[in-house]
Amino acid sequence: MPQNKPRLQLALYARPKHPGTYHYALFISPKGTKQQPADSATKHHVKNTLQNTAGEVTQPWRYERLAISDVQLEHRLLVRINIAKVISPHALERIIEAVPVYQIDDPNQIEARSFTCLTWVQATLEALRSQDVVTGLGEWVNIQKAALEYVERKMEVGRWKADWKGEQRVPMLDLRSGREIVG
Repeated sequence: MPQNKPRLQLALYARPKHPGTYHYALFISPKGTKQQPADSATKHHVKNTLQNTAGEVTQPWRYERLAISDVQLEHRLLVRINIAKVISPHALERIIEAVPVYQIDDPNQIEARSFTCLTWVQATLEALRSQDVVTGLGEWVNIQKAALEYVERKMEVGRWKADWKGEQRVPMLDLRSGREIVG
């Protein structure tokens, strides 16, 4: 397999109105190194925002794909976790865009009631695994556990406190190797 394939990353964002919970997104990023992390990425996620249409307030979910030139400038981004190598970038994009986004009035009420950015990321990773467009992707339960533990470790050392004097870049862990790329 050729070297320097793009990486699939799990990104966790702070949710100030809901402490202890996170917004989940997926990044596709060029391969970085310990000395030079890749700071550009394509962000894939779902979000719900308030809409007022003809006096009716709704909060629909929508899929969003964004090109990010510098992840260090991403508002509320806490950590990135490298979770897989991308074998086929075009197929990966196609699969991600096809993952269902459920709305509250969806006929599949079981999926609609439990739909969140977290369930979307989990479904997306399962779709990618089943189509063999990434390599090295672990089980979701292990990925999520490692990501949450990583955020907790960073909180314990005061990573996001105003008087933090350490590394300023967004922390990044390579789950495949177990090494921290950015501290």
